[in-house]
Amino acid sequence: MRAEERKVAYVSDVPSSDSDEARRVPNPTVERLSVYARVLASFGQDEGVTTSSNVLAKRTGFSAAQIRRDLAVFGQFGMRGRGYDIASLRARLDEILGVHIPRRVALVGAGNLGLALMGYTGFREHNFDIVAAFDVAPGRVGAKAPGGVPIHHLDDLPHVASAERVEIAVLAVPVAAAQATLDAVARAGIQAVLNFAPKRLEPPAGVRLRNVDLSVELEALSFYLAHESDTAADR
Repeated sequence: MRAEERKVAYVSDVPSSDSDEARRVPNPTVERLSVYARVLASFGQDEGVTTSSNVLAKRTGFSAAQIRRDLAVFGQFGMRGRGYDIASLRARLDEILGVHIPRRVALVGAGNLGLALMGYTGFREHNFDIVAAFDVAPGRVGAKAPGGVPIHHLDDLPHVASAERVEIAVLAVPVAAAQATLDAVARAGIQAVLNFAPKRLEPPAGVRLRNVDLSVELEALSFYLAHESDTAADR
């Protein structure tokens, strides 16, 4: 089968990322797509050029039916009896997720958590480039973060964000400053924000906000440990 024929056979009718259909996709679906992309990227050459929903199910923990439903949201993937072309599916998932385009990121809050995030090399490996950092502490402003990224004063956010063409902001600030910082980020024209402050924030109009609360994740693990202990004690 020629390359151009294979592309049509395995992936078709995927809506563009700015379509109404894409904006209506539920967050859990988007999160699962990211997991599928990670698994596809982990496949080695010895695993062949195609895969199936059953194989992906074993690797991801989601059901094969769930995987097929998620992919069907974006069009027709794969061929019955042949499965999915790994390279084509991975490329299309990257395109759907928008990670085929380099994204310029600003980090707000250059404390311990912020600096640790900046030292994580995985962001750049997935096309997220932290180009600027911001803080208000005199001892941090004017210094260099890991990788030589300059730390600016938060007051300079609008100018720097425009000059650096920042698309995404990561908030690693204290709870008390989180909402005001989010509002400042929105005024600077940044429309996508990842918040690490352990507080649910109110996103300004036009801002996409994702919250990562590490305490919530730890409490969930604690819940399972507590109930597993109760079960063991009852035996």
